[in-house]
Amino acid sequence: MEQKKQIEVVAAVICEADRVFATQRGYGEWKDWWEFPGGKMEAGETPEEALHRE
Repeated sequence: MEQKKQIEVVAAVICEADRVFATQRGYGEWKDWWEFPGGKMEAGETPEEALHRE
């Protein structure tokens, strides 16, 4: 059976009063769609470190 590669990602929901922060993708299949800020974790990185870097 084929083993699938596992990629760990992080995302943040940032709220201030009645506003929610989101980013708009600028490339790829989902270009112009909205998403929460975040991204892929690097080896040895904690989720908090990855969010700070992203």
